Amino acid sequence: MTASRKRSRADRLVAFEAVVRHYEAQLLRYAARLLNDPDAAQDVVQDSFIRLLHRWKGEMVPEGRMTNWLYRVAHNCAVDHVRKSARHSLLHRRASEEQSDSVPPNRGEGFEISDAAARAAAALQTLDLRERQLVVLRIYEEQSYKEISAITGLAVGNVGYILHHAMKKLAQALEGPTPS
Repeated sequence: MTASRKRSRADRLVAFEAVVRHYEAQLLRYAARLLNDPDAAQDVVQDSFIRLLHRWKGEMVPEGRMTNWLYRVAHNCAVDHVRKSARHSLLHRRASEEQSDSVPPNRGEGFEISDAAARAAAALQTLDLRERQLVVLRIYEEQSYKEISAITGLAVGNVGYILHHAMKKLAQALEGPTPS
């Protein structure tokens, strides 16, 4: 390998590390909200960055096209994860339904979540994956309909239609009885 090729490869890795630093937190938030599982979200984001390193042909510079590409890859990896774990989650769900006295997981010292935030998170999980993806992109990630369209591959009109119905479902879920 020539010295210039080694330097070019080293420069690409340095640029890749900068891209990871730039996108990691927002992709982790996005994947965690889609999957409701921080560990799975880390796996999804890691897979997304691996695919970026191996498949991205352009410059390693955080910009709009790369942002859309990464969100789309993260979404696809999340869907793959959901498909792979569908059988396991069904078994876990059945087991948890059989237990009458379930205890929420301990999230560590000082971690508290408001009742409203817990209800919103629970309501978000009532949506199907496509609806949840669009709501997360619009509400939490503050993406425009046009940006969401580029990330998901849906037409802007479809984004609006799905979001409208997803928000109605969320409102209905939040208006339901308060758990005691």
